[in-house]
Amino acid sequence: NICNMLHIGKLCLLGLLTQVRTSSSLQEVRNADVASPRIAIIGGGIGGTSTAYFLKELFGDNAIIDVYESEKIGGRLATIPIAGDDYEVGGTAIHPKNQYMMDFVSKFGLQKRKSCAGSMGLFNGKEYLFRDSSWEIITLAKLILRYGWDVYRLHELTEEMLTKFNRIYTLQSEGHAYHDVASLLYAMDPKFLEMTKKSSAAWLKELGFSDLIINELVTAIAQCYYGQTPNIHAFVGSVSVAVADQNLWSVFGGNKRVAEELLKHSRASYLKRLVTSVALHSQGHFTVTSTETDTPVKRLFSEGSPTEIPEMNSSYDPRTQDYDVVVIATPLNKDKSNIKLVNFTKDFDFPGHFERIICTMVQGEVNPESLLLMPDDHIDEILVTNPGLTFNSFGKQCPASLSVNSQDYPYVWKIFSSAPLGEDQLKIFFKERNSTDVIDWLAYPHYNSDQHLGNFELVPGFYYLNAIEWAGSAIEMSIIGGKNVALLAYKYWLQDPNAAMNSLLKDEL
Repeated sequence: NICNMLHIGKLCLLGLLTQVRTSSSLQEVRNADVASPRIAIIGGGIGGTSTAYFLKELFGDNAIIDVYESEKIGGRLATIPIAGDDYEVGGTAIHPKNQYMMDFVSKFGLQKRKSCAGSMGLFNGKEYLFRDSSWEIITLAKLILRYGWDVYRLHELTEEMLTKFNRIYTLQSEGHAYHDVASLLYAMDPKFLEMTKKSSAAWLKELGFSDLIINELVTAIAQCYYGQTPNIHAFVGSVSVAVADQNLWSVFGGNKRVAEELLKHSRASYLKRLVTSVALHSQGHFTVTSTETDTPVKRLFSEGSPTEIPEMNSSYDPRTQDYDVVVIATPLNKDKSNIKLVNFTKDFDFPGHFERIICTMVQGEVNPESLLLMPDDHIDEILVTNPGLTFNSFGKQCPASLSVNSQDYPYVWKIFSSAPLGEDQLKIFFKERNSTDVIDWLAYPHYNSDQHLGNFELVPGFYYLNAIEWAGSAIEMSIIGGKNVALLAYKYWLQDPNAAMNSLLKDEL
């Protein structure tokens, strides 16, 4: 009887394997019968380039991919040259638990950059409420002395959130995809969706945290990373606290190197053109209209209004190209885009606006008295607890290509503020300046305590990656959005909701 049971078991397993292989063979035949899709990705930041890379993984050579980007690859991952070195001015912080970024750095042979360690203080405009120590144990003791056990509880809460957040990597590796942002958050943990419906301050108070730690430490972190207060919704608030980890890292040569390598390995065509419209045809195809640009009206480094948008060069005729799938990998909010959506049967609404952030990079010598410091005193990073101050943060920077043994680099400071710093203000902050660069941009969404979350799929075959920014704007979030829309596009093209979901079963068998 046991032998018969084993024999039957073998036959069942053989039948299951044959079924999987037959299903796989049928899928391969179907792929061979269907023409390769032509896919447009509009936006060459980390989201757009990761989408191209994931599409290449899914389709192999059976897709033609074009990436439209009117400026530099990397988008809000950017560096500028100062005194012979490049310095990060865009997305800087990468968490050690960001799996996709960790994997990309390893796959592409990139290196992590040495951290630029230094002292930190919390400043309210009148005094320093907290200053750390070069001894970690002393810093911890000072934190507990001021904020009590809330410091430990906040750390544990963040670790718990990251553990739940990391479920998305398993879900995406299994081929799961989500048509809207709310469903993606719910899949990670139902509480994540609830957190977008209340402020970070209210959420922490419900959990028993004191006003002191919310008004000081949590406020300073939100000010530094998003230029906003704990009135932001609780999910993005927890993202900002996670980004305050002491083990953060960056990519040697600049985080934009990852976007550049993603584009390279995707084998997509890079079209340095400005997209002006996307039109839907009755056959289900899309037409993308683009034009060459003059020297862009919107520069990354601008002294004018950040609401200015690149305009087409009237000396060049617009070019059109038909596509089977289109991915928008750039914000479509009115203050960030003038891409027109034509012939769609419904009107699209992209509510909300982006927060203006001024990044002022100064090579020079700080005047310590202007920051209420003694002449022989210094702080490398100043975070502010008062949103009404001139700046959101004030910190010393290291070159993007800082080597392990390098100690010789100029004093370069990064100042984040919500409005441009005037010449008189800069003269107060600095004894002398060798160079000053101003980056004026709309960096992050302005978050609400009851956040509207949009859709990844606008219509079948037409996807909006940057909807994920309204849950949280971060490098890893954009990559997760890129993976999601790549899976949606793959399933749509094959007309198979289970596409990309068989590989795990076959590997287990």
